[in-house]
Amino acid sequence: MIFGNLAHIDDILPYVGPSIAKALQSIKKTDFELWADGEYEMDGRNLFARVNSYTTEPKEQRRPEKHFAYVDLQLMIIGSEAIGYCPLAKGMEVIEDKKTESDIVFYDKAIKENFVTLRAGDFAIFFPWEAHRPNCNCGDIALPVKKVVVKIKAE
Repeated sequence: MIFGNLAHIDDILPYVGPSIAKALQSIKKTDFELWADGEYEMDGRNLFARVNSYTTEPKEQRRPEKHFAYVDLQLMIIGSEAIGYCPLAKGMEVIEDKKTESDIVFYDKAIKENFVTLRAGDFAIFFPWEAHRPNCNCGDIALPVKKVVVKIKAE
């Protein structure tokens, strides 16, 4: 997992591969606050964005998930949410497999889970070797958020 803020993208660019660099450069110059909810291609299916508005939920109601073909870059536009993350580990069982149709599987639990809070302008990048649990409340408070998830084709 990589955590950052739009203000520091130039500091991160020398340390990432070309696909992630392209995604970071795209989010730096794009005002997603003006975009309606939906899916938008940025470089065909190699790089595309999903803009979503929703209300966060208690972490117990959210399931850890993992992707195979894509890296997730999750950028908070409005509001804040907590996202859990952990490396995949023995004992995490797949409870829903949508790998073929949607590039996602859901797990029964996370092991040694950490949390990061995304506020407006913050982003987190999640890789195929780790699970993440997005859309969680910060503490006990459900908040309305607008977030963009940029899907980066795994190299």
